[in-house]
Amino acid sequence: MMLGLTAEQIAEWDAELSALTRSLGYLFNRPEPRVVFAQFIEGLLAELPKKNGWTLSERAGHVTADRMQ
Repeated sequence: MMLGLTAEQIAEWDAELSALTRSLGYLFNRPEPRVVFAQFIEGLLAELPKKNGWTLSERAGHVTADRMQ
């Protein structure tokens, strides 16, 4: 439960998370894994009842869980 947070604080966190995932993008040779990496991290931080390959993939909009496994 988030209490006392403003929309500005949440937007700032989103910007910082984007900057973090971009800064680690050099670890991946191709752009597709960079995108999936960012989606994976966002999914882990999301409020999902269960966090597994399928739920993370569904949240990211993938048809199958292959990219998240």
